[in-house]
Amino acid sequence: MLEKISAKKLFIGGSVLLAGALFLYVLCVAHKEENNVLKVLSDRVDLQIKDFHYTEVGDPDLTWEINADTARYIKKDDVTLFEKIEAKLIFSSGKMYTITGKNGSLHTDTKDMDIYGNVVVVSDKGDRFETDSLNYTHGDGMIHTKDTVKMTRPGVDVKGVGMNISLRDKKITLLSDVSAIIEKK
Repeated sequence: MLEKISAKKLFIGGSVLLAGALFLYVLCVAHKEENNVLKVLSDRVDLQIKDFHYTEVGDPDLTWEINADTARYIKKDDVTLFEKIEAKLIFSSGKMYTITGKNGSLHTDTKDMDIYGNVVVVSDKGDRFETDSLNYTHGDGMIHTKDTVKMTRPGVDVKGVGMNISLRDKKITLLSDVSAIIEKK
């Protein structure tokens, strides 16, 4: 025969059933949303990070800090792709350069980096470089471009095509079509 169930037992049992149903619903919705997110991302992207920050401290004379709105890591290519990148080069001497660009990439196996799209380099002393792209070759400690470069500092404007910067020798070379305007003080 059926027993009478007290209101208290009925309430507790109903609450447990409701909580279980709610838990299953949340799991299904979360799983469904997770599947939708995965459909939005490319099959080629292994990891995507918003508001990315990375610090490279392997060299005692130079620290790299990379910030980007978005970073996408593609494991099979050993590359991280950046949107709205800002890279800071901080030397042990205290000198600092900030490089910004529309996009960039870091080859995780070689630590070579490319920054392109409205690239601007600003030193802590106010020196400024503008170009369309910059490439950093980690093994050589070289930053280079084949594009037009505009360099400015108070009283000096220099333009040229192609540039090499040796981080080891701290030497900048413009490669061709160099023109300069120097104001007398």
